[in-house]
Amino acid sequence: MYVVNDQLDGSITIYQEERDMLMYDVHGHMGKTSSGDPVDAHALVKDMDKYGIEKIGISSLSGTVNRVQNDLVYECYKEYPDRILPYAFINPKAPDAHEEIDLCLGERGFKAVKFHSWKHGYYADNTPQLDEILTHIEKYGVHVQTHVGTSPLSTPFVWMRLAKKHPNINFLFTHMGCREFGYSVIEAVRDIPNIYLETSVIYDTDVLLKVKECVGAKRIVFGTDWPYKSVECEIEKIYQMGFTDEELEYVFHKNAAHLWGME
Repeated sequence: MYVVNDQLDGSITIYQEERDMLMYDVHGHMGKTSSGDPVDAHALVKDMDKYGIEKIGISSLSGTVNRVQNDLVYECYKEYPDRILPYAFINPKAPDAHEEIDLCLGERGFKAVKFHSWKHGYYADNTPQLDEILTHIEKYGVHVQTHVGTSPLSTPFVWMRLAKKHPNINFLFTHMGCREFGYSVIEAVRDIPNIYLETSVIYDTDVLLKVKECVGAKRIVFGTDWPYKSVECEIEKIYQMGFTDEELEYVFHKNAAHLWGME
């Protein structure tokens, strides 16, 4: 079966099969939504099945205490260990940050560390603990995700400096710098090979085409920001970017598998 798509740049791509691409979602959440409505692992997996997503990595945005947030994610992982990959949500200023990293990455086998300076209320460039914590994380071989682009607390350029200082850690910039910084972030990370860019939230045609041109498919990673964004829209825009089938494999699952250490 053939699927014909008009592309963002005006061209047309014809897909030989009807979108049966293996999909890994590198960016999801658990807990309560912005409106306060609770979501759970069952609702998450139901949506995954609906849209054909095989695996998803999640962190918790509910609350501010490391252990409470990470326990929630761990319980979800235990319900669906073949579908859900847990991320440790770490506040670097918390006194238990190192202990929590060892518990999550060591004993529990979490697949990434998530930093969210906006949610936890700190400036990355005024948090000297981050450098030592990143060195601690490096020995576990997992990637680091960080929310970038919500100024002033989540300015991406500070995280770029940290990525350069820790070249053995892969960093994933969620939302590509968001609406505030998307275009400039893409240019700035072009030559920083350990920074990957995640696709959710960005719907600006120029930004999407720019990331394809500057960074390329092997450093672009599909994510939905579940449950905050439309899964259907996040999938559809990837198909509209004019990637070849081989490039789509990298964006939809190979890059995530690499970051998760599944290769």
